[in-house]
This record gives sequence, C-alpha cells and structure tokens, in this order.
Amino acid sequence: MTDTPKRKKTGGGPKKAPPGYYRAKEAQERLGMTPSAFSYYVRQGRIKKHVPPMRVEGFYEKKEIDLLANEMALFLHTHAPEEVTSTEVRPALPVDTEGIVHVLAVMGWQTTTPEQRESWYAVNPFIDFVALLHGEVMGYIHAVPYTEQALEDIMSGVRRSWHMTPQDILAYEPGRSYDLYVGIATRQDIPQHTQRFGFRLLSGFISFLEELATQGITIRRMYAVSAEEDGQKLCKDLGFIEQPAQPGDLFPRFMLDLETSNAHFARVYRTALHRIN
Repeated sequence: MTDTPKRKKTGGGPKKAPPGYYRAKEAQERLGMTPSAFSYYVRQGRIKKHVPPMRVEGFYEKKEIDLLANEMALFLHTHAPEEVTSTEVRPALPVDTEGIVHVLAVMGWQTTTPEQRESWYAVNPFIDFVALLHGEVMGYIHAVPYTEQALEDIMSGVRRSWHMTPQDILAYEPGRSYDLYVGIATRQDIPQHTQRFGFRLLSGFISFLEELATQGITIRRMYAVSAEEDGQKLCKDLGFIEQPAQPGDLFPRFMLDLETSNAHFARVYRTALHRIN
C-alpha cells in the first residue's frame, strides 16, 4: 500500500496589505509599540483599523500611521503637551490665504496680501502648510524653494516676504533636491498656541516632506531668520545652527542641514527617506 502524497497547504502565509496600507505587525513596528499597547489603542479607536469588504483582516492606512509615528517622535523630543487631535494639517489652498494673513495681522506684523500668496501658489502650490481647527487657520509653516538670489535677498533682509514675486519661486520637479526658506507662526490669541498647533504643524510637515520624497523630491537644507527670542529658540530646539552674520543683515541667520545634521528633526527626516527608498 502506497502512501497518498499530502497536499501542500496554500494561503497560510500573511496576506499582503493593499497599496497605501500597513498590516497590523508593520503598523505596530512603525509606531514602536508592543502588541498589547497597539491592540489597546486600536480597540479605543485611537488607531483606525480599516477592514475591506469580504475580508476579515484589518489594515492601517500608511499616511495615518506615519503621521502618528512622527508626532510620537517629536513629542518625546520636545516634551510638548497633548496635541489637539481634531486639528487638520495639510498644504494650504487659496481659500486659506486670508486666514494665513490674519495669523500675522493679529501679531501686528506686516505681511503679504492674500492675492500675493495666491500668485505664488500658481507657481508652487506647496509652499504653505496650515493647521486648521474647525476650518479656521490656527497657524502655518511657510517653506519656499526660492531661486538662489531670492534666498540670499530674503536672508539678508534686502527684500522681505511682501517683496517676493512668483518669478522668485521654484516649482518642485521629480528627481531634484531643494533648499527651503522656512518660517512658522501660530495664533497668539489662543492659549498654548505654540505647543498645541506648532507641534501639530511640525509633525504634519515632516509627513508632507515624506510625500514629496515619494515623488523623488528631496530637501537638502532649510534656512530661517528671526528677530524674536521665541523664534530663535525654536530654531535652536529643532537643531538649526546660527550662521555667521553677513554685512547688512537685519536678523540672525539659521540653517539646518537635513543631509548631515544629528538634530532630531533631521534624523526623523532621513529615517523617512531610508524607509521610502
């Protein structure tokens, strides 16, 4: 009597996640959580589980998990208080320009007009990144890939933001790297405005830079100037290095080299690039 060969079992391995999603184990590892902690937050609804029709296994949207991971990393680094979970963070749209101008107007700062910002967006629609609460702009990050001359002009104070034209701004192109001039502002009339909305802006901004990287667009260095003590402290907290003053400078200069800096923000960005590549 001969033995009947046993059929090999198929389909026993882990199912591959749909495009744009993590499996549970992948999401758990991305967040650096134990299995029990991950399961707890899923049950509480703090981590969203997506179950496709006719499927049993749930998956986790990469964009949501990556944003949460960045928030956790920045939280541990800055010791920021609990974020406003209902705050939306995204690239600005033309409809947001009046809210952006209002953020600075409340502080008494001279700034651009909404129409100026809209003209910039026609060249590069990804130069402002906003935090919105119930649809109202609470703060924003301005991150512009200027031409070389325009960058030097604004760093030195020869020209200010309201002097910049669409011709000074570069459009993002896949396969290229850029230097950014950056600034951040949050509503001064909101309690704990910097901690609540600045934290959300920074974590969302890192996720936005990750999205650019998926298109082959990377950032080399970020530049900033600030006359305010709070702004200078934020630069230093994020790892920006104060640069030597140049003749005629109006404000101290700062630079963060995302390719070489050991600053936490830069390391989080490079980790994201490594994961993408």
